[in-house]
Amino acid sequence: MDYHIFIQSLHDIRAVSYVLVASATLMIHEWSMLFEQEVTLIWHSPWNLVKILYLMSRYFPIIDVAIALQEHIQPRADPKICLINNNISTVSAGVGIAISELILIVRTCALYGNYKRAVYGLGLVWAIWVSANIWVLITFMKSTVFEYQPSSVLPGCYLASESPVIFVCFASLLLLEAVLLVLHVWKALRLLRGSRNALVSTFFRDGVIYYICLFPLALANVLVILLAPDDMLDLLDTLMRVFHSTMCCRLLLGLRQAAVATQRGSISTTLPISGHIAFGTQTVDGEGSMSTQDSCML
Repeated sequence: MDYHIFIQSLHDIRAVSYVLVASATLMIHEWSMLFEQEVTLIWHSPWNLVKILYLMSRYFPIIDVAIALQEHIQPRADPKICLINNNISTVSAGVGIAISELILIVRTCALYGNYKRAVYGLGLVWAIWVSANIWVLITFMKSTVFEYQPSSVLPGCYLASESPVIFVCFASLLLLEAVLLVLHVWKALRLLRGSRNALVSTFFRDGVIYYICLFPLALANVLVILLAPDDMLDLLDTLMRVFHSTMCCRLLLGLRQAAVATQRGSISTTLPISGHIAFGTQTVDGEGSMSTQDSCML
């Protein structure tokens, strides 16, 4: 193996390993910081769709991070084991990100009062997006070929070839999140005009922060896949997975914390909050009367 190629490969592998360690550190830090809040607001709450999605989003990344670390640290990794681990982590990450996006869709539907058109429309968009990405992931996994590292000094798995089709997953994720951001901002601004309720403000603020954090990361992932050397193709995969989990869980915890504060009377509001969250906006109907109340179950 050429010396310069060896040094570059070693540099790339170390860079990916550093990002993986940072991702694991972030995940553990989040658990330690939010564990007490999670027990109070999630574990002790009644079982519903959002609680299930939260727990899956919170704890699935353990699989992704553990496998990714093993793939990049293990010396003289067996290509067959690498392929199996890669397929497991790919499926796990795909399921986790799909769950995170479903949480965002549930929140967006909540902003629109769980109207049937919003629920069915966004549900259909999510189903189409998931179906398309299942095909992409299957194509990608079939194309991956692992071999032993060219040098025994280099740790981890050596990806000899793969299809760049995986970038479609991140590009479609960018598109989906852009659509949800537009819907989120448009409706939230209408709600904020009619109410200064702290719960609505929290809903809007946290959602925008989520998109600001994750949109650049998804874009960076697309650029890495298209432009980076082969050894760095998965540079941001695990970090993005952990960020998706972290931000989605923070969204739900922040919303539930605001709901509990409202229910206890520490936030002045006339809106009923108790698992069932209602957003009230003033609109003028055809006869000039003021009426509407958008409700959501979170």
